[in-house]
Amino acid sequence: MTGKRGLCCPVCKARFRGAAECSRCGADLTALMLLVAQAYALRQAARQTLRSGDAQNALASARAAQSLHSTAEGDVLQSVCGVLANCPAQLVDG
Repeated sequence: MTGKRGLCCPVCKARFRGAAECSRCGADLTALMLLVAQAYALRQAARQTLRSGDAQNALASARAAQSLHSTAEGDVLQSVCGVLANCPAQLVDG
């Protein structure tokens, strides 16, 4: 879960420290870690897809990543992909 300070434990709202167990309440945070990792992988895929010139699929990956774990950098990536996906090809290519 994401709070104002970033990721936090969904049980006690303690700051996420990258461990599989919450340092405050002992809750299992493995699922949270997997979501963050999946969102990261989707953002990486969006960047690679964008580099290959497929803005539509890059946008889909960026949106999927943001739906799993929203970040400020992810917002920027999604915006860039959105602009490029909606640009006429002649503006992007040239």
